[in-house]
Amino acid sequence: MRNEQRTAVVNASVVHTDRVGFGECVFLSDGIIEYVGEHRRPPADWEVIDVGGRLVLPGLVDIHAHGALGHTFNEASAHAWRTVTAAHAAAGSTTLLATLATDSLPAMMAALAVGRRRWAGDRPIGAHLEGPYLNPAFRGAHPRDALRVPDDHSWRELLAEPGFVRMVTLAPELPGAEDMIWALAQRSVAVSAGHSAASAEVMAAAHADGLRHVAHLWSGQSMLCKDGPWRATGLLESVLSSTEFTAELIADGRHLSADLVRIAYRCLGPDRLCLVSDASAGTGLPRGTEFAMGAVRGVVADGVALDHTGGSFCGSTSFLSDILRFTVLRAGVPLVDATRMAATTPALVLGIADRVGSLRPGLAADLVVLDDSLRVLRVARGGQWLYEEPDGSRDMGEEEADG
Repeated sequence: MRNEQRTAVVNASVVHTDRVGFGECVFLSDGIIEYVGEHRRPPADWEVIDVGGRLVLPGLVDIHAHGALGHTFNEASAHAWRTVTAAHAAAGSTTLLATLATDSLPAMMAALAVGRRRWAGDRPIGAHLEGPYLNPAFRGAHPRDALRVPDDHSWRELLAEPGFVRMVTLAPELPGAEDMIWALAQRSVAVSAGHSAASAEVMAAAHADGLRHVAHLWSGQSMLCKDGPWRATGLLESVLSSTEFTAELIADGRHLSADLVRIAYRCLGPDRLCLVSDASAGTGLPRGTEFAMGAVRGVVADGVALDHTGGSFCGSTSFLSDILRFTVLRAGVPLVDATRMAATTPALVLGIADRVGSLRPGLAADLVVLDDSLRVLRVARGGQWLYEEPDGSRDMGEEEADG
């Protein structure tokens, strides 16, 4: 449908931020949500879509996604950016933060230049730089020879044009990180700690400078260790015991088990946890497919992506709707809370909750219709249907889908 059309989605189980409303409806008008709540008869000239009691969620907000279908945001190609964004949108992520992995500075700047262009069609809301300011000891699949330290001030070049880069993941213990964190926070860029050996003391100091978020818990970060008889907490424990930080979970059954998802949920709760896909270029491709993510080479393995050595994960092969399904069906997180973790809380982290992330009048007409197995049936963005699948399956194997 076109934006000038009006659509009423009726007979819906609407997932609000605090409950599920059964037999409700959602009115979409000119790309905006006009009404959500108890059933109302729509005007005679409106399109009516009866979803048969299916779940209707807000469009998902993925703040950490690298690629899909063989492409990544590290490519200086509008075709690659469109392909990745469209694939994630069709899977339910109607708001996407284009995440660039560590690469050479010229390569990252070239990719960002493409993303900043104005083009018709699919375009992410902004960029997330995961690197190159990461700790080599916790780099995972990020290429060592492309890593940098903040005190070389190269980050000023990456942020030369304000507004498009919305998040930066860095290791706050690196030389010059204090000044970088402060400068990013002053520009309203969300600062995330990741691939880091930061201690609790470093994290406290970084928080004072403006760091508020932490990338993918249990992946690429320091944890509890012993110095002789003494136990020293790492980044992980400082976050799980904090009252300040928000954090990400790659709940795909490979990066994290259901038990770890439950631990994070009990420690931080739905208002401080963001489900993310960390989707690689291998997302949506068959097992054994090789791909590139900037300077990194990877392969699609058993429900996850591995680097060329097989020794490190190289992102996931899941869309955020797959992550949501695992979180609810395998980890046992209530659907209402998991939906907040996949939509509302990420929008709050980015400062865009007044536009997306929940089903409220005045927000963007972005929504996802799920079947009883939490598989995507329909997706609307800005009131336009991007995806319609009568049986709710996206032709993915059961094992990979469930993690």
